[in-house]
Amino acid sequence: MKHFGYLWVGILLLYSCNQSSSTFNGVDGLDITVDTVMIATGDDIINLKWGIYQSGISHDKKYLFISGGTSPYLERINLEKLAYEEKMIFDVEGPNGFGDYVYAVSSDVNNNLILTSHYSTSIFNFDKQKLKKYLLIGRNFEGEQLLKREQFTSKIIPSKDYKTMFGLVQNHDTGEIFFAIVNEETDLLRKVKLNGFEKAEDFTVRYQQGRGASISPQNTEIVQLGNKLVITNPVFSKIAVYDLVEQNLKYYACLPTLTASEKVGTYTKDVNSREEFTIRKIEIGKEVTFLPLMTEATTEKYVRISTIGLPKMNDEGLPEMNEHKVFISILNNSFEVIKETEVPDGIGKLFSNPIPQKPFFKDGKIWLYLNIRDELAFVRLDLGL
Repeated sequence: MKHFGYLWVGILLLYSCNQSSSTFNGVDGLDITVDTVMIATGDDIINLKWGIYQSGISHDKKYLFISGGTSPYLERINLEKLAYEEKMIFDVEGPNGFGDYVYAVSSDVNNNLILTSHYSTSIFNFDKQKLKKYLLIGRNFEGEQLLKREQFTSKIIPSKDYKTMFGLVQNHDTGEIFFAIVNEETDLLRKVKLNGFEKAEDFTVRYQQGRGASISPQNTEIVQLGNKLVITNPVFSKIAVYDLVEQNLKYYACLPTLTASEKVGTYTKDVNSREEFTIRKIEIGKEVTFLPLMTEATTEKYVRISTIGLPKMNDEGLPEMNEHKVFISILNNSFEVIKETEVPDGIGKLFSNPIPQKPFFKDGKIWLYLNIRDELAFVRLDLGL
């Protein structure tokens, strides 16, 4: 496995081969306990080339699945037992084919797997049988159409009966983002523009290299939390929420108390060198970044992480992002921030690796990826919810 710079030196106070913990008091009665756990692998090796960025947890939150990307497998980790269980080998082609490049894994309300690739999204059960395939590109819709330079982006969310698909559509010319609903039986497409979400395009960086390009986008994401579809973007605290019961779309400001509510700087989108590309990304990262909301069935509250980058100059006089301020917000069921605190020193280093963090919320704890000598571990923040 390629080594990506594990962080145990920077957060030594959190680390133990078995488990360690410490407690601090935050504002508004939010007390957070921190511990670190490792995943037992025996003689197996987990591919951590991309950390857990290409992973997802099951709907019952018992398992974490890490995608092999272009290789047709998932690595299954039991989060209850903190142990590696198996490498699930899928068919390459045929009716149960894995997909060309599975870059995202999630789970639906039936506890089946949602595997997202470039051209389609497929539903698999735990026996690796494909139950449904949703085509996202090259498909003719009834009703509204995908215009030129519009395409589905991010993962899709299926209804319980798989007859309806919810997702996001992006116009790559204007930066506009649409909430989309597709009736799988009639091919009827409905699109609703998400007001203000095009602002994220102002914080995208692109470096053209011949016929290829490096792009650092600000991706809009959609997740299902209970009976609501919550749509977020890293650039601002505002969210859009589609209620699956009431079938309406509403916006909520989710105003934080400890940070700004959005990025406000002006940046050049197209840069002329790899060095300038890196510098621009770091400059944008110095402003507040909002992660998607999280929750679980045992609470009516929502949890959100936000970060502010703290770059430093290296020996060559160039900025490097090696530390972050990290904030946790608790929101009520009206999506109002009711508690907020900055987490302890050391946690910010977990957000400073080249591989982005992909936190998840389980058992009242935020789980953060940690690579310790190429072994999978998690730093867990117990919020006491």
